[in-house]
Amino acid sequence: METMYFVLGMLSIIGAIVIATIVRGVVKITKLLKAIKQQEEWNANNDRTIWENIHRLREDLDRRMDDMDRHVHSRIDNLQQELDGRFSDYNRDRDDIAEDLHRRIDTEIENTRFDINSQITDAVTQSTSYTDKRIDKLIDTYFDVMSAKKQVIKG
Repeated sequence: METMYFVLGMLSIIGAIVIATIVRGVVKITKLLKAIKQQEEWNANNDRTIWENIHRLREDLDRRMDDMDRHVHSRIDNLQQELDGRFSDYNRDRDDIAEDLHRRIDTEIENTRFDINSQITDAVTQSTSYTDKRIDKLIDTYFDVMSAKKQVIKG
């Protein structure tokens, strides 16, 4: 009987060891399942976080692109206005210069006309004066000749 108690004791110890091993295995499996579940949740959270980050980055990129586009259009408008202003200044300066040149040319033409008119008037005056002198001399000569004829006839 002692052997039987011994065998039963050994079987009880072996059974307890087997049950302890099974319990230990079940506990490990439970822990692994729990770890797997946590890992899956972590992966799902990471997927969601990554998607949200990508979405946020895309929105940020779109906003920056819109800002850059507005800035570029604003800069182009400013440059166009500056160029328009410069061209307006250039055209105004060119028109002022052209007007000044026309004014100078008109003044020169008027001065030249005045000088020509003065020269023509002087020439006509001189010609008239010369002609008058010649006519006066001719008349004086005529009267001298007539008076000489009267003296020759009287005398």
